[in-house]
Amino acid sequence: YQQIYRSLIVAQTVGAPGLNRIQSNEITSGKYVLYVDESIVFGSEKILLILGVEACKIPTERSLKHSDMDVLYVGASVEWKGESIEERIRKIAEHKTISYVVSDEGHNLRKAYKTLEYIHIEDCTHILANHLKRLYEKDEDFEMFRKLIGQLRRDWNLSKENSQYMPPTMRGKMRFANIFPCVAWAKKSFENWLNLSKEVQERLAFLREKTLFVNSLMEVSIIFKMVCQKLKKEGFGVTQKRAIIAELEGQKGAQKTLIFIENCKGYLDNLTKKSEALNQPHLLCSSDIIESYFGKFKAKINSNNRSGLSEFIFTIANFSQPFSVEEVKSALEKVKLKDLKLVKKQPNFT
Repeated sequence: YQQIYRSLIVAQTVGAPGLNRIQSNEITSGKYVLYVDESIVFGSEKILLILGVEACKIPTERSLKHSDMDVLYVGASVEWKGESIEERIRKIAEHKTISYVVSDEGHNLRKAYKTLEYIHIEDCTHILANHLKRLYEKDEDFEMFRKLIGQLRRDWNLSKENSQYMPPTMRGKMRFANIFPCVAWAKKSFENWLNLSKEVQERLAFLREKTLFVNSLMEVSIIFKMVCQKLKKEGFGVTQKRAIIAELEGQKGAQKTLIFIENCKGYLDNLTKKSEALNQPHLLCSSDIIESYFGKFKAKINSNNRSGLSEFIFTIANFSQPFSVEEVKSALEKVKLKDLKLVKKQPNFT
């Protein structure tokens, strides 16, 4: 009984301050840009997170930081359908004016925005990675490149002599968004070719045989990084578009490089149309901030033990700024264990 009692007290102490802050954030008024995403923590358990940044606080010369954001909703469920996401956003809109929503292109997310008639700004990294997917998904050289990397990692993982030449991992689901560390590895291999042993050179012969393909990947890598870096740091506006277009006009390369350049221009033109529709000269177009929240949360939880997850997810509200002693004391006085239980009994909260 003492152990159960201690567990209940810990659950309240962990969950109450975060829940109290989230509930306070939900009822504040103002004009906001929303960030919405869902993430699988482990197994089939998914967390829906909705962040907001007040329009008057949006920085124009740097990317967003945790301290810029308000956590407006967090919940856990086996599945988040468009209708459930719509319901959560609609509740937030009772107190806030929602300008637009930034996120990836998840079908359930887009469905919710469409129903609510909110303009969706697609995350620059995800949308450009999808263009890469269309360019290279069925490319024989790319598939060979991917297989080579996988085989080398398996063969050299425990090798004292060759582990230093091992390529980075290439995650299957997001390989087109994480291709560039592998491109950098290929470039480094070219530069150090004469210093490689004969055995390593033989294993990397594909890179020399497909020099044009690898060079094309390097060209695309430079363009991808330039566009995303500009948009992530400064956001989108006439000045940013003009600077990016000037850089793109100076690029030359293989056929796929030229196609990707046109894809980038198309994305910028789409942002221009949405900027005009919103009558806003500056737009946020990177969802890195919400992915950072998820990354920080995953680093704190025990993926092998689900105990306390429902209460612990409310600590995401702590990432914006630390809780003061007074805030914790107030939350523990206001939020009881029964309140946490009521939240967990809500639809879509596991």
